[in-house]
Amino acid sequence: MAGGMHFLVGLCCDDFVLVAADKTSFAYGAIKLSNEEDKGYKIGDKLYMYCIGESGDVANFGDWSTRNLQLYKFRNGYELGPKPAHHWLRKAIADNLRGQDMWRVDLMLAGFDDVDKKPFLGSVDYLGNGLSEQPFLFRGFSGRFCYAIMDKFYRKNMNAEEGMELLQKCLGESKKRFMASLPSFSVVKVDRDGVHHMADIEF
Repeated sequence: MAGGMHFLVGLCCDDFVLVAADKTSFAYGAIKLSNEEDKGYKIGDKLYMYCIGESGDVANFGDWSTRNLQLYKFRNGYELGPKPAHHWLRKAIADNLRGQDMWRVDLMLAGFDDVDKKPFLGSVDYLGNGLSEQPFLFRGFSGRFCYAIMDKFYRKNMNAEEGMELLQKCLGESKKRFMASLPSFSVVKVDRDGVHHMADIEF
């Protein structure tokens, strides 16, 4: 698991996707450097990615993938939808797995598919294992505390306010039970109108 201390959480409902990432930066695995690190990348008009892992790998992979997806759009006149973008990101990580350019990153991808007219939630780990079109996902150790919460409270027809409340339940459980202090999270909603940055969740 590349995420280590970090935590990503996402949930997908009928009309939108909500994803959240901690804003904490660590060095040497256990030394906190900052509570203001941005782990998000807007890689399309209706496509957003959070990356966690080694800081250098996250910055390099996030920048590389953003620029290459934009290049695809310039060359072809349209951008990749969520499912092909997820496949492309997974393949990029898998292809570099045994090379010197290996990226130790876990990512979560949120988007809205204009063809299928529905939201998308997927993830890829640092070994190139991909999960797509999931109702909810976690990356990082703290996710182990949250599956029971999602099993009990998640509904496909939730509105945005109910989704934010459920995110807060999960993040609050992580704050209570995980050994590392993750006091603040950035939150993004993706729907048919694009990418929206929500208010940060603070503890």
